[in-house]
Amino acid sequence: MADGKLEKYRGKRNFAKTTEPTGTSDGGSNRFVVHKHSATADHYDLRLELGGVLKSWAVPKGPSLNPADKRFAAATEDHPVDYLDFEGVIPAGEYGGGPMIVWDTGTWAPMGDPAIDLENGAFKFRLVGEKLRGGWMLARLKGKPNEGEKSNWLLFKERDQAMDIEGDILLDRPESVKSGRLIEDLVATPTPSKKQAKPQPGKRVGAVKKPFPTSLKMQLASPADAPPRQGNWLHEIKFDGYRTLAFLEGDTARLITRGGLDWTKRYGGLPAAFAKLNCREAVIDGEIVVLDDKGISRFGKLQDALSNGAGNQLVFYAFDLLHLDGWDLRNVPLVKRKLLLAQLLSGHIDTRSAIQFSDHVEGDGTPLFDHASDLGLEGIVSKRADSKHTDGRSKSWLKIKALKTGDFVIAGYSDSPANGGIGALAMAEWVGDDLIYRGKVGTGFDAATIKSLADRLGTMRIEDPIEGAPREILPVKPMLKARIQYAAITSDGMLRHAVFKGLRETELTTAPTAPRQRIVSDADLAGIWVTNPTRRLFGKSGPTKLEIAVYYAAVGDFMLPHLFGRPVSLFRCPTGKPQDCFFQRHPFTGMPATLASFPTQNSEGEKQTYISIEDAKGYLALAQFGVVEFHAWGTHKSHLDKPDRVIFDLDPGEGIAWRDVANAAVHLRAGLEAMGFVPFVKTSGGKGVHIVVPVTQKLGWKQTHSACAAIATKLATTGRDTFVTTMGADNRKNRIFIDYHRNARSATAVAAYSLRARPHLPASTPLDWRDLESIDSPSDLNYSTLPGLLTTSGDPWADINESERDLTPG
Repeated sequence: MADGKLEKYRGKRNFAKTTEPTGTSDGGSNRFVVHKHSATADHYDLRLELGGVLKSWAVPKGPSLNPADKRFAAATEDHPVDYLDFEGVIPAGEYGGGPMIVWDTGTWAPMGDPAIDLENGAFKFRLVGEKLRGGWMLARLKGKPNEGEKSNWLLFKERDQAMDIEGDILLDRPESVKSGRLIEDLVATPTPSKKQAKPQPGKRVGAVKKPFPTSLKMQLASPADAPPRQGNWLHEIKFDGYRTLAFLEGDTARLITRGGLDWTKRYGGLPAAFAKLNCREAVIDGEIVVLDDKGISRFGKLQDALSNGAGNQLVFYAFDLLHLDGWDLRNVPLVKRKLLLAQLLSGHIDTRSAIQFSDHVEGDGTPLFDHASDLGLEGIVSKRADSKHTDGRSKSWLKIKALKTGDFVIAGYSDSPANGGIGALAMAEWVGDDLIYRGKVGTGFDAATIKSLADRLGTMRIEDPIEGAPREILPVKPMLKARIQYAAITSDGMLRHAVFKGLRETELTTAPTAPRQRIVSDADLAGIWVTNPTRRLFGKSGPTKLEIAVYYAAVGDFMLPHLFGRPVSLFRCPTGKPQDCFFQRHPFTGMPATLASFPTQNSEGEKQTYISIEDAKGYLALAQFGVVEFHAWGTHKSHLDKPDRVIFDLDPGEGIAWRDVANAAVHLRAGLEAMGFVPFVKTSGGKGVHIVVPVTQKLGWKQTHSACAAIATKLATTGRDTFVTTMGADNRKNRIFIDYHRNARSATAVAAYSLRARPHLPASTPLDWRDLESIDSPSDLNYSTLPGLLTTSGDPWADINESERDLTPG
């Protein structure tokens, strides 16, 4: 066991004051770490996992990749294996007091027997880290051992491919590989003393005595091209997560999103962490994130955590304090608010805490911005140190994205047999209904990616080139999207310094449903026929008439159960031109023989006849008639006046992004479930989301519409700054309109899996709730991508008919 070896380490430390690990792990792997440590003197600590502890050497000048540099290394006490991941500030007055970062880490391997080599004073080993690699040697110096330890050594690099005789790795790579921070970024959080056990907000100029607020507006940063270099500015790392206000009252914390939604219950154990803070009440502004193994916030990991249950994975980075113990601090200068915040958090956070203080650097923001760019971080936020809190967007807070990253359509490629089949990709962007060429991308590919892309794009070739592309570009269907990192878009619309970062592809959760039941038979598939099969719809970059027919055949097994027997309206585009499209609500001359129709009458006694789909043949034949969209009633013709599905259409107004809509839908799901319903979700095929609720056939249309109005109104009260139930574009600016008016007799909504008549034909796609937040853009679910996804995921609405609940009259 390692415990006996750690007596000296533990004897030097007061673990009631320092957050360093006491040492509970015996390890079992060959890991190493190099810490950069700013204590009495700046130095580096090399630690190798061996025999259940970390054998440690202090290297004052740090390691060098130049074999000619022989660096002095003093052996120090063994450290616990837990110390491999330690990064933080050792309190002043404690042994080794000062900031410490994980400068490098990885695995190591001895070149001989380490015990014998250490005893003999010639210890060779190899490192595989992010900065240090290849062969190294520790050679013990002659002389009298210090206190019985063989303490004085030289550390130097072996001559191999990993050596560097020109560069200086310490200057070139000063950052932590764990968090990306410089050691200068770590500032000790003020430690409470007996004289100041807690912050004193009332003594700050600008503080106003006020009751605890039930809600507050967030201050938002304005975009900028570069960070300020002069002036009184604070610069912070920009996090990639959910902006959140924490309202603390006693032992209770409410976590409110930027849109005003209460997501406390979604955030697992995080709310409980705020109960430890020494205050009666507070409002703290921050960002909720999930960190990767390098300590960098990744939004994808946050989405995964929330979809699968947050648990204890979430971290709240606090960067502003707006109210504390009866004092409104919004008119206090930011730098003073942050000092109060640091004092409030002092003594309650360490490197493993669920709450962290978002520290800053002052003055010129360029070094931090360059550092963020090198590490692939989101960027930085620059804030005027003397600024007061401002509701909404302001110029006193600036957000500067590191390198720009965007998603662009692959519109073609240049052939290069010598390079595996692809020389460069032609990138494009949808602007309205037009696909606009944005230039070529020829870097960022490895051999495997080139081969994979060449195989896929070779099957997607089309004849019509994209306008503006060079002659050597071989055009392809504009269906794949790539994530591109670039410096800027030039004045003529071209990407500058573009690098390929990967395909943007959507994956759907495999649904635990029954095996797929075949409705569209092989004979039906073989019988697909359309005139003018190569006619392109919606422009020269749009799909062909045959491709639309093939799409509906491919998704028929999933779509038809949600269409059979329901009154439908067809959106027909016979010429492929948007101006020629029209709705077909009633039977028409020459319609497929197997397409059904049935008579009914409205509430005023007017007789009308509607269309319904009864079999696969009639459904597949509609492609010949230019049918692009299917819209269905929320009922079946067998109980026409008693709806069995109601829909809440979330229609975003100006200023609402897709992520906000997805978040809102998840929030409303919880509200509907609390009412006893089982809600299902699908994209609208546009910017919105449809929440569909199956109900028992007990109420008529008027009662159903009234009940849905009452539900929508109640749901809207849970996010008054987010939702609106009043129609009109002006009412929904920066709001999401909960449209319940589709729940009226003869009103329709776009059917599950129906395409939408737009250039890249997105589909109104049913989703597992776990997938909703992971989708970057609903347009990624389209006529080209969706059939393949469904074969592996199944229909997440397979159980919708078994999930009916009673709807209470409004």
